[in-house]
Amino acid sequence: MEKADVVVIGAGPAGTSAAYFLAKQGIEVILVDKSTFPREKTCGDGIGPRSIEMLVKMELGGWLLSGSYYRCDRVRLFANNGRYVEAKIPGDDAPYPHFYIVPRADFDQKIVEAAAGAGAKVLTNCRATSPVKNGALKGVKVVKDGGETEISCKALVCADGTNGTFAKSTGINIIKPHAIAARAYYSNVKGLDDCINIYVDEHIPEGYAWIFPTGETRANIGLGVSGPMMKKYGIDIKKLVSWFVAEKNASPVDLKGAVQDSEIKGAWLRMGYGRHSAVADGILLAGDAAGMISPLTGEGIAYALESGEIAANAMKTALDKGDISANSLKAYQEYLNKNYYMDHRFYEAIRQTLSKNPIMDRFIGKGIKHPPLAHKFISIMMSTAKPTALFSPKMLRYILF
Repeated sequence: MEKADVVVIGAGPAGTSAAYFLAKQGIEVILVDKSTFPREKTCGDGIGPRSIEMLVKMELGGWLLSGSYYRCDRVRLFANNGRYVEAKIPGDDAPYPHFYIVPRADFDQKIVEAAAGAGAKVLTNCRATSPVKNGALKGVKVVKDGGETEISCKALVCADGTNGTFAKSTGINIIKPHAIAARAYYSNVKGLDDCINIYVDEHIPEGYAWIFPTGETRANIGLGVSGPMMKKYGIDIKKLVSWFVAEKNASPVDLKGAVQDSEIKGAWLRMGYGRHSAVADGILLAGDAAGMISPLTGEGIAYALESGEIAANAMKTALDKGDISANSLKAYQEYLNKNYYMDHRFYEAIRQTLSKNPIMDRFIGKGIKHPPLAHKFISIMMSTAKPTALFSPKMLRYILF
């Protein structure tokens, strides 16, 4: 029987981060994932400023900054009427004010390698099914090579994503995902530059479309909408992506003649931290499993990497005390509450407000007139500035006058 201090379930950004930082602190850790790597993952592929900071901490900064992947230094945000603001990610808000477009097959493979390099044992093609308890947590049941076995452990970090089933077996009342996104890769896209492009459109209620360059003429193009809006309007998410590429005037990007190079694939998102607990006896939830996806942008990689590190530190403290009960681990929940809960509520309010197109049209107009407002809002979208920054006297003057 395999044995470890901690088993981490899910080798995405949250799980690999948790495994990396646990191993770095001398904790015996096994990282399990049902997939084999490299594996494709439906994603916008954007690695933003906060993600870059975390990768530098994981000693992957040299790999990311090597020039192998397309780098964007600016963001365009489009209103429904076609007007847009363009701004750099302000350097005073982020030490790495850039965006890299990295296919998730490459990204996830590299962070798994980082976790292994730090000392974590990685088991792929290994599906965790449920905790093993005898009063206290004793381990985890897994299916590997067609047979069921157990891994003995003292504690678990569950990071099996939005669609994972293990989190539901912990006894925590997990909420259902409430947004969906879809994307495909396209070639022969004209007008691409060092800018990511974000489009608010009346056809995409409570959501947006994106064009993220992966090369000079190739891009990751997709969009996301809220689940309630998709149900209300009978939206077919894949057809909506096709409509955007075929009919949307995305100028200055030119989509005429764009060639679809991959299948349009979708994925559900559990957005907005704080809708359910992230702690149980001997168990912490991290990343998408804990709802750590921005309700404004749907971005989850940075939050996943951060929550993985926070979970690792909280688990190390609990193990050192010899108490991994939910009460002992509640410091993790308290930290997340303090540092993420209100931000995510503000993000939701901003998304719901700006999804009303006349408001967005006016806001973009204000941003064109007042570039500092555009820069600050871009920072808020990138999660490098607090959403409350919009309510500073200076920003309110720009918005109101």
